[in-house]
Amino acid sequence: MGLFLFVSAIKNKSPIEIAAAIKSYLIHKDIIADVKSFSQWRASRQNKGIDMHDIITLPISMTSIFSPQNRWSVVIYNDCHFEEKAISKFLSVQLQTLISLIEVYDSDVLYHYLYYNGNQVDQFCSYPEEYEKKEDWDLFKGNAKKIAFYFEIEEQIIEPYLFQFSSENRINYQAKKAHMDDEYPLGNEWVFIDFWKRLGVKYPSDVTEVVIIHEK
Repeated sequence: MGLFLFVSAIKNKSPIEIAAAIKSYLIHKDIIADVKSFSQWRASRQNKGIDMHDIITLPISMTSIFSPQNRWSVVIYNDCHFEEKAISKFLSVQLQTLISLIEVYDSDVLYHYLYYNGNQVDQFCSYPEEYEKKEDWDLFKGNAKKIAFYFEIEEQIIEPYLFQFSSENRINYQAKKAHMDDEYPLGNEWVFIDFWKRLGVKYPSDVTEVVIIHEK
């Protein structure tokens, strides 16, 4: 089985602010939520060796919030009982900010959703032929101009990442990179790390700061 990953970047908000907003959403959804520092949670489990990469592969229903870097806090949703797009839209309203949401399914397809103050302003799917209805393919092209506007960067920097695979081009373009100095090719599920880097978002390599354990 490939990677399933749901991760967002939230602008100009602290882990405590984000945790409070997420908890209010979960309470509204009748989901029990317990907010703890990562050290408290790890101590409670008597587990000394957990790192970020373990968290996203363990069957633990939790949300991990990382310390902000360059004004962006990264949030990883793991085995959640709620819809990541719905909570991202809610948080963009509640926190009045910009949110970039990445969804990876089975290491095969990458989605990107962009929310601003409660509005979904862009969406992209890397393999719509396989994952979306044909009549909806045009809705998932992504808009480099919009992304560039919200992130205040040059449009041509983002355009190469909005490449869509098809049954005809997948083999030939699997190993192609959006930019020569990128770490990952377009066909790799981690290519969003390079995409985020161009947006000013750093995918975390350190230990999470706050965790929210949730259960029905």
